[in-house]
Formats: sequence, C-alpha cells, structure tokens
Amino acid sequence: MYAFNENNIPKSNLTLVNSDGEPLYNLIIVNGGSLSYENSETHAWVSYLTSAQWAYIEEYEAKYHVRRVSIDSEINIYNYIDLYDQNDWGKSVPEQKLIPADNDVTKKIFEDTRVKFTAPLDVNNIYHTRIKITDESIVKPFLYYDDNGSKGAVAATISTFPDGREKMSFYFGFGSWSQSSIILNHLWLVWGTRNIFNGFRRVYFSAHIDDVFLSTDLIDMKKGLVENEEGLAFRTSSKDYDGIVKFQNDIMKKMPDGSFFRVELAFNGNGIIIQADPESAVEVDGERYVDLEFVKTPGTGDKRWPKENYQLNFSDSFYQKDPLFKYFANNDAHQKEFFWSSHTFSHENLDNASRSDVDNEIRVNIELAKKLGVVGKEWWSEHAIITPQISGLHNKDALEIFRQYGITAGTGDLSRPAITNLENPYLPFYTTLESSNLEGFPIIPRTPTEIYYMCTDVAENTWMYNHIYKSYFGKESTWEEISDRESKRTLLLMTKLRHEAHQFHQANLRNEDTGKSLLEEWVTPIVNLYNQYVEWPLISLKIDDNMESFKKRANIEACGQKVKLIINDNKVTGISVSATKGDCTLPVTVPVKINEATLPQGITLEQVGKDPLTVWVSLVKGETKIIEFAEGIEWKINEDTPASAEPSNPTTTTVIGKN
Repeated sequence: MYAFNENNIPKSNLTLVNSDGEPLYNLIIVNGGSLSYENSETHAWVSYLTSAQWAYIEEYEAKYHVRRVSIDSEINIYNYIDLYDQNDWGKSVPEQKLIPADNDVTKKIFEDTRVKFTAPLDVNNIYHTRIKITDESIVKPFLYYDDNGSKGAVAATISTFPDGREKMSFYFGFGSWSQSSIILNHLWLVWGTRNIFNGFRRVYFSAHIDDVFLSTDLIDMKKGLVENEEGLAFRTSSKDYDGIVKFQNDIMKKMPDGSFFRVELAFNGNGIIIQADPESAVEVDGERYVDLEFVKTPGTGDKRWPKENYQLNFSDSFYQKDPLFKYFANNDAHQKEFFWSSHTFSHENLDNASRSDVDNEIRVNIELAKKLGVVGKEWWSEHAIITPQISGLHNKDALEIFRQYGITAGTGDLSRPAITNLENPYLPFYTTLESSNLEGFPIIPRTPTEIYYMCTDVAENTWMYNHIYKSYFGKESTWEEISDRESKRTLLLMTKLRHEAHQFHQANLRNEDTGKSLLEEWVTPIVNLYNQYVEWPLISLKIDDNMESFKKRANIEACGQKVKLIINDNKVTGISVSATKGDCTLPVTVPVKINEATLPQGITLEQVGKDPLTVWVSLVKGETKIIEFAEGIEWKINEDTPASAEPSNPTTTTVIGKN
C-alpha cells in the first residue's frame, strides 16, 4: 500500500513490477480521486503524483489489463464527465439513496457478487458529487442517485478507454461505518479481480448459549430492580429446547441456499446436580473480586471448592432425576440439534482461581459431559472453552490447566480491548508474558449482544435496555427500536465477514410459555435484513471449528502466500499457489470449475449455496501447486507483451491513497 502526505511524496515511479519484470498487482485502487492536496507553500491544489507517474500507472494498466477502482473520484480533470449542476460541487445529506444502472455490465457485477440488485444502497451522511456522462462511448453508468424514486444524477461509472484500460469510479467517499460502503467494497472487488482473489467469502453466524443447565436470577421489573428480592429464577425446560429446534429449522428456510444454523450449548454440569439433589451440589462462590483485567501471580489464587480433586460419585439413576439430563443424555436425536462445549462445572470466576479450583472446574465438567454422552460426538467441542464471565485468561495457572485437558483456545469479548487483537480483529489475540505470564494462548473473539443474561422475554429485555441506555438516548426505546439497532450493528459485522460468535444465555431460550424466545426475537429481524442485501449462505460453526478458522487465518497471514495467474492466449487458464515462509492452507476464490483430473494432492474444493468456488490448497514451506481451470477467463495481454507473461499475486491489490 502506498500512502502519501507532504512528507512522503514519491520522486520516481511506483514499483509495479518485480526484478524479473513481472507485474506485481492485478488491481489498483486509488483512494482519493487524483490524490490532490493543498500545497502548504503555494496553496495550490496539486496531485501527489506527477503526470509522468500517472502515465506510468496507466501504461501498466493497459499493458497487463489491470483494472482500477477510484474511490472519492474527482471530476475536474476528465473530459468525459462533468458536473450534473455547475452550481453544486458536492454535498452531504442525512438521506441519499443509490440506484444501480440498468445495463448488462452492472447486472453482471451484482450477479457475480451475489448482491441483490434491489439491495438498499445509499450515501447517507457521506460527501458526494453529482455528475453527468458527456462521452458515452467511454463511460457507462454504474450507480445513480435516487431522485424521488427515479434515476437522478450519476453516482458511479465504469470507463473503458481506447488503450484497453478499465476503471470503476465512485464520486463519493466510503466509510467503515456505512453498510452500503461495505456492500460496494464487495462489488468493486469482484469486478476488479474478475472474481479471482486470495481468500474466501463466508459469513459465519453462530450463537453461543452460556449457563446451560443452571438457573438464572431474573430482574424484577415491577419493583424496578436489576437484582430481584423475590428469588425469581428461570431454568430452561425440555419444551424450551424443542421450541429452539423448531425455530432453527424454520429460520433456515428463510436463509439463503446452503445455510446452516445451529446454536451452541455451553453448559455447567453443576446445574444438573442442583436439580437432582440441591444438597449434593457443589457450593462455590462464583463472583469476581479482582479488577477486570487482573493478572494473577502464578502459584497463588483462591480455593473456593470444598475439596481438591473433587470426584463425581453418583449413581447413573441419580442424574436421571434432572429432566434436562434425561432429555439429552445419550440421546443423539436431541443432542445433534445443538453444538456442545464446556462452560466449566460450577461457573466459578477463574481470574484469581487456584490451580486446584481450575482443575476441578475443567475436569469435572468433562466427566459430566461423558455421562451426558456428548464427548467424542461430531457436535462436541473439546479444544476450546467459554469461561464464566470470560475469566481466567490472565491466569497462567488456568491456561496451563486448560492445555492439560486438551483445551487449546479460549473465548474473548470484543468489549474488552485487553483480550482483543486491536491491530487485526480477524485474528486471535495471543496471550503474552505481560498479559498472562504465558505466551501464545489464542483468544478467539466473541461479540456481546444487547440481549441480557437475566432476561427471558421482550418486556424484560426492553426494561433492562432502558435501564442502561435511557440517559444516553434521552428517552426510552421500544423493542422495535432496539431490534433495529441490533440488526444493523450485526449486519455490518456479518458483511465485513467478521467471524465472531454472538453471546446469549440460557434464560434467553425461554419459549414454552412465551411463544418466542429472545434468541428468535434477535435472530429473525437480522436474517430478514440480511436477505435484503445478499444471497450468501449463513453458516453456524461449533466453537472448535471457529477456533480453527481463526488460527488458520493467522497461519495464512504468516506463511508468505504467493499466487500467480497463468495466462495463455489472453486467457487465465489456471493459478499457481505458493507458501514462501511457512506451512499453511491457502484459500483462493475462482469463478469457474477446476480441472479435477490434473489436481495435485492436498487440494480441497468447496462451494456452498450460490457462493463461488473456493480452492483450498495445503502447502508446506517452499512448495508450489498448480491448479488448472476447466475453462479460460479472458485476460488480454497487449500484443507487445509476451503471451507467457504472468501477472504475479493476482489477488494482491495495491492501494494508493492519502493518509
């Protein structure tokens, strides 16, 4: 990426080819029109690049058929477009919708991206310029501004120049907070790369249900108390789980082709003992008495359990006294409708827990999982854990006990920067000596929702929301307003391809007597909103698989991936994929079928729903594998360029912009 300011102005041409003369980039993105700035000495507006430097970039684009995307494009330097209104250079308004152009090129971009042509796009609160096309032989409209339901001025264009260059121009800026900007990012990426790019597009949509088998003390709305005085508590019933199964099956019918939705039950086995015989349950204080990001000194800590090396010494018939144990135990028909993971045995906060307490919490809950009959099943996660209150992640003793029992990753919380990868939220946070007295334990991010652990229905949740946010908004919010905010917040994460799971609790599953659970009330409007935009499958992952996806992404970032297009007779006939720094499995997205007869070992093909094909390539350091396409993709190299030329790193994009 090239980022310029007055102290960093390039004096020569940008490096676009390697030492062997091979082109380095298959797509150029210019963020900031002509990269103009006001010179502090002359006060004239000039570009960071000279005319000769721009000409060199254009020569590169023409020679290798490399497309350009221009964001926040300017109009005063072109002779094929003009201002729509000479008295209106630009504006920013609260509401300005966009309409796709009704031409074959635009329709194909939307179709290739699997973005709905009717997606509600806008440039609300974004500075934008209205233009008109003056040379239709070069420029075609891509987006219009909405003018009372009709096409108004042009908002984005696609230009094809006589020398073969192609450019997509947006006459407005983008914002990471803007839902439409995120959707437009997907559109220009597919167009710019001709749908051949490193990585894969997948939306993971997983819900974690904490505290399963426990009872939860509820709020008392009548008295206006967050902690009730009447002993009001709720524990899910087997009928509640029947209702969640029905909801899962129903909501999948509303999701795009290829979708799969299943919630994860993160359980505490002591809840079963409490129901079977309260006198036999373990009484452990579960509260936190240290600061949120307290770092425990190894070898110290609270001992809250009544004994070390606690053992479950109950008969098989004892557990059957709990109706939920009876419902799930060794019943694959019921178990398989959910993912399963450990939330510790008693729900003790592990921030200042001793080694013996952590051992009891982990070991005994695994023993209970064996009695349930979930261990070893495809729906059971044995290598990742959701700790109570997301605790113990600064506790070296706890992390070492986790590893002792095969737990190799923990779950984080995006509301806590200290355990979040702030440099790259798509990667795990790895513990350090400073954070936890132990290096390298991965923390997989998870996002909290505005569905609260002590609430079982819409009325309770709305009351609690207003208890927290009334002063912020200056008024009470309705459930419809809360749901709308949550849907938009979550959709933005999903379309950014953020793979965090979403946090819920067992009380949020109540539906036997309410008709709809809070989980359903949260998920359904999100799916409805999502369906307005895209046709991408929604996939739930169990926590072990989600952990692996994050760790795999980290390996990809570190292994020195290199991808090349193989071009013959002006067509891309395949790709070569290499790992230069380490072992990894690299995903590459392609728009055509693969010649499976010539596939090397270690290649997996994945295509879900209407998504494009992903080629997963397993590599060891220094290895290169060739994947041949069943049909070529047009990529014309100018005649003065040898037909054997290979644009290197076809999915490596150079971004030129101002900082």
